[in-house]
Amino acid sequence: MYLGGKGGWLFLMALDRLKSTWEGLGQVDPLWAVLTDPNRRHGKWDVDEFMATAAGPVGMVRKLVERAGLSLGDRVLDFGCGVGRLSNALAEHASEVVGIDIAESMVANAVKYNRHPDRVRFVHYDGVRLPFPDESFDSVVSLIVLQHARPEVQMACLLELRRIVRPGGALVLQIPSRPHKPEPLSEDGMRSLIEILDAPGEVVAGRETLIRTRVTNTGSRKWLQGQQIRLGNHWLDAGGEPLRWNDGRGDLEHDVLPGDSAEIELVVTPPAVAGPAILEFDMVQEAVNWWAKAGNKTTRVDVHIAEPKIVPAPNGESPSEPSEELDTTKALTHKPGKMEMHGLAVPLVRSLFNHCGCDVIDVVPDTMAGDDWESFTYVIRRNEPI
Repeated sequence: MYLGGKGGWLFLMALDRLKSTWEGLGQVDPLWAVLTDPNRRHGKWDVDEFMATAAGPVGMVRKLVERAGLSLGDRVLDFGCGVGRLSNALAEHASEVVGIDIAESMVANAVKYNRHPDRVRFVHYDGVRLPFPDESFDSVVSLIVLQHARPEVQMACLLELRRIVRPGGALVLQIPSRPHKPEPLSEDGMRSLIEILDAPGEVVAGRETLIRTRVTNTGSRKWLQGQQIRLGNHWLDAGGEPLRWNDGRGDLEHDVLPGDSAEIELVVTPPAVAGPAILEFDMVQEAVNWWAKAGNKTTRVDVHIAEPKIVPAPNGESPSEPSEELDTTKALTHKPGKMEMHGLAVPLVRSLFNHCGCDVIDVVPDTMAGDDWESFTYVIRRNEPI
């Protein structure tokens, strides 16, 4: 996979952020990170009970595959295996299951909880290229995994999964498409005061930066977590023209009454344009409106975007991108548990696989992405080469 230029650099930034989040979750609360039951946080999942929850999803996968006239086959890949919940359940129906994950902490837990060491093994990988030959698996299963990766990472993963499945094999992939549209907040409820608690004077192009804020509800309506109300940001040039619209997101941790405040953290990513810039913050109700359009006052901070440092490569090779200074595994400071959610539109998923010589046989609505998202499970057959 070619990863040169700014596009490759941004892909690696997104990948590093994903790795950092899930390494932390795997160390702190791995079972809850996979199944986020609020009553099981802080190590309250019983391991046996947790593993037993895989029976339903695996049964669903088998029914979908059989309905499509396909088979899981003898060798199955569990992509984004986490602690091995699905891998162990799949072992009841396949001769060999390989679970793979980008978080070493998750793989270590999966090895510890392995119920079928004779048929299941676990592998860590770098998130770029799967360490398997072409056409080396009969099928791939991936549930509640791709939804946590940014779109550029999602697309790369889909191409890799297609590569390692044999012609005639099956891919069963769950991917959200878009957020459900919530009940719109009235305009008099779309009022806020956004205070920046630690405004940065300088940021590095492409390097994620954590911003802490205090947001006060100055409107007349209660803000509910379920209304998909979030803090977001835009990047503007010194003249106020957009450089990057719709960048980061910060979630409400609780409902907020009129007059009350909430501290919200969000990670922002400066665009690859060095020089003076404006970092603008506004509230947004997803799939409804940015509140500035309803008359809300935004908050702006003047910042300077610095060029990233490029490390010269030896022997006249191309410079290394990104440099050690841009190692987001070290730079990222957001708390474990701040999972991201991203969707891919159904027509895009269909077009991608059709373009790559696959048939999308079934697209089945599911509830795996939670109440806020439309989600689908795809059943895909890789065709024989033409």
